[in-house]
Amino acid sequence: MKYAIDSESIEAYRTRVFTLSQELRRENDPSIRAMTALYLAEAATTLARMEVLEAKKLAANQTS
Repeated sequence: MKYAIDSESIEAYRTRVFTLSQELRRENDPSIRAMTALYLAEAATTLARMEVLEAKKLAANQTS
C-alpha cells in the first residue's frame, strides 16, 4: 500500500503550487508574502515544465 507521494512527482508539484497560492492569499506580512511568492514561482515553473513533458508524451502515444 502506498501512502506517500513522491516529492518530485507532477502530483506533488500540483499540490505544492495549490498550497503555496493559498498561503500567499492569506499572508499579511510583506516579507513572508515575497518569499512565498518566490517559492510559488519556482514551483509553478517546474510544474509547467513537467506538464509540457507530460503533454508531449501523450501526443507521442496518440500518434503511434
